[in-house]
Amino acid sequence: MSEPVLRADARRNRDQIVAAATSLFVDVGPDVALETVAREAGVGIATLYRRFPDREALLHAVLGDALGGLLADMRSARDREPTAWGALVGALGWSHRLRVVLALTATVTPQESEGLQHDVWLGGVRDELVGLVDALVTAAQHEGSLRADVATGDVILLMAAVSRGLPQGTDSAANAYARAHALVLDALRAPAVTRLPGVPTLVGDLPL
Repeated sequence: MSEPVLRADARRNRDQIVAAATSLFVDVGPDVALETVAREAGVGIATLYRRFPDREALLHAVLGDALGGLLADMRSARDREPTAWGALVGALGWSHRLRVVLALTATVTPQESEGLQHDVWLGGVRDELVGLVDALVTAAQHEGSLRADVATGDVILLMAAVSRGLPQGTDSAANAYARAHALVLDALRAPAVTRLPGVPTLVGDLPL
């Protein structure tokens, strides 16, 4: 959902609140007290509620900023890299925004998830992201750099799995995540070492 143009001070407050919420939602969880978010942002709780009337509105803003930035990062990787594999690695490589999106979508409540799924703007960005990943997967397979026995759903599922079950908010956690991410990318690289069971996972098989 697009936002109205804000005054400079209002925009600054908004950005500080979203930045604080992003960090706390990922490190602590989306149920962190909004008073804690306001304190971390350096604003009063009344200022937070004037801009975001409830937790769901703030969650939408956090995911909206992360998704929009992630889409820009992926487009940049696609346009910058000379090979399809390089573009795929650049698009799905170590990214704080990707970490935010995957971590939050894995931890929101069913009610919050339903609200996010009905947000037209978020849905459009999500669909464009999935379409871009799908195009990169296809191009990398045609190039011969991505193993042929996987589909876009497999790639997205692996990236989502890396974000779950890891400690957060420390240098060692960031190191563990980066290493796990690199291992996943290495497993996707052609030629395949191990024959995979079953059939490839399609995007339609995932609860996106």
